[in-house]
Parts: sequence; structure tokens; C-alpha cells
Amino acid sequence: MVWSMGDGTTVTCAGANAAGTPWKYGYKDQPSPTCGHTYQRTSAGQPDEAFTVTATAYWTVEWSGGGQSGTLAVQRSRSIQKRVGEVQVIVVPGPGRS
Repeated sequence: MVWSMGDGTTVTCAGANAAGTPWKYGYKDQPSPTCGHTYQRTSAGQPDEAFTVTATAYWTVEWSGGGQSGTLAVQRSRSIQKRVGEVQVIVVPGPGRS
């Protein structure tokens, strides 16, 4: 699986980890345990304020039947628009702290 992340980065993931790991709430800022990407900037200023993310899967299919056999190379792509923002945190003293 080849992921074009829309920010100029391409990530290649292979084997059982080709699809990456879906993000879950408890992951916080940990990197993907399989295959992932961290955006270094927002999608502000991009068309529609979003990055175009394209996933392309590649397969080699071997077939046989009817006394014949062969190999087919198969490629499929799908794109989505992904808005990437940022969270800014300001730490302020709590009650009784300075």
C-alpha cells in the first residue's frame, strides 16, 4: 500500500501492516505501531483547506483454470480530502498554584 499524504510525503506500508493502524483515543501523540504519518503542518492554504490523501494498493494475482494460467498485476487507488488542524495548549496556574 502506498499512501500519498498530500503534503509531499509518500509512505509505503507492506504486508499485514499495509493499512496502518486506525487511531484510537488512548494513543495520544504516540507514533503508529505499524505504519503511519504525522503531519508537520496544517492543511490551511491548500485547496478547500484540505490535503488530498491517496491510497494505492498493488496486488499480483496468480490464476489458473481451464488448462490455462497466468499472472495479473492489479492496482487500485482511492483519494479523500483530509483537513489537518492543530491544537494549541496554554498552561495556566491552577487554584493555589503559581
